[in-house]
Amino acid sequence: MILDPDGFIGTLLAIEGIRDARAVLNGPTGCRGYPAYFSDRHYPREDSLNRGSFEELFFFGQPRIPCTYLDSDDYILGSTEKLREILPLIAKKDSAFLAIVNSPGASLIGDNLNRFLSEAHLDHICMAFEGAAYSRPFPEGFDEAIAAVLKWLRLNRLPRVKNRVNLLGFSMIQKHWQGNIAELRHLCEMMGLSVVSVPGAGSSVSEIRESTTAICNIVIFPEYCQKTAAFYKAEFSIPAVISPDGAPVGFTATETWIWAVAEATGCDPAPALAEIRRQRKHACHQIARFHHEAGYPKGTTFAIRADSSFVLPITTWLYEYLGMIPVSVVCMAGVDEAMTGCLSDFLAANGLFEASGADPAEVKPDFYFGDDLTGMDLVLSGRCREPVGLFNRTTGELEFVQKTFLGGTGTLWILERIFRAVRRFPE
Repeated sequence: MILDPDGFIGTLLAIEGIRDARAVLNGPTGCRGYPAYFSDRHYPREDSLNRGSFEELFFFGQPRIPCTYLDSDDYILGSTEKLREILPLIAKKDSAFLAIVNSPGASLIGDNLNRFLSEAHLDHICMAFEGAAYSRPFPEGFDEAIAAVLKWLRLNRLPRVKNRVNLLGFSMIQKHWQGNIAELRHLCEMMGLSVVSVPGAGSSVSEIRESTTAICNIVIFPEYCQKTAAFYKAEFSIPAVISPDGAPVGFTATETWIWAVAEATGCDPAPALAEIRRQRKHACHQIARFHHEAGYPKGTTFAIRADSSFVLPITTWLYEYLGMIPVSVVCMAGVDEAMTGCLSDFLAANGLFEASGADPAEVKPDFYFGDDLTGMDLVLSGRCREPVGLFNRTTGELEFVQKTFLGGTGTLWILERIFRAVRRFPE
């Protein structure tokens, strides 16, 4: 069973991922529930606890993604009257930027949203998505939405600064996304670089406008930003930097990422590399001290289903560093061809090609890296021992400490999860 949200949800969450932007859904209330709750749960705003300020029409007591609640008459007569009523109210909510997004059904009505915004004199703060990436992969919808927003904002044409960069490819759909960004920002700062913006993942409209001062865009997850990176390149001549090993997951891939960033920016990688060496040494000492007491993960099996730029580095790292065996390797829809090519070569070179596309329910891995719901199902049915969630899908976990999967700190956290689990495994 595939539980992935589609490109329509990706469009909404891309807008809601901008700190002072607001998505407005032109559609029935049923299309609003999941993305409205999700965005408030995984990227709450300062006013999210003040429910009393969202009791008026269109918000229905929820602070995120107000909607026009279209009914049967609106599908015949059009949604203009409700838009004429809703937008002035929402424009007062102190948002720097609004975006109307048609639901799949509303896109069939044929209302000219751009003409309506112009006539209502709201086209200076509001743009329209008359269609979205319906039924296409989430990353495609996210990427297309961010690229469209950047084009609509008419970004400032400012001089580029040699020590400034943007981080591309982050979304609130990714688990620990804020901790991941903080970890890579820290590594960039150790190299003397300043992160200007992370479009769609916590940056404000003003920070996004200033993103054109960056000397380059550092692409972390290319599946989520191919069109975004192409826009920056075509319009502002800002090149994109992509590490050949994929996202910085594991010590080796993180070092490769640091070298790629240093080569593109001319910065000194030594301080960041020294930090990774320190964390490598710490991991080695911890493993040497405790693995005789409670076993070692060498030979344990794992399954993974994630974005291709994450699957590649974690698969190679778990296999080469810990001796864990991949028995099910699946890349989610919307892959990066370069990453999947490297992954296929790695699996073939190590005699692991049977893992490609295998069903985790049949191979029964010790570890499952993927979405929480699938992991929970595998554990409860006795077909997996330990799930490791990679995406924000469920709301059962309450976390007070920021975590990360990326960089040296993320590598240590993954090691901690694995070794703690192995100690619980029966002999």
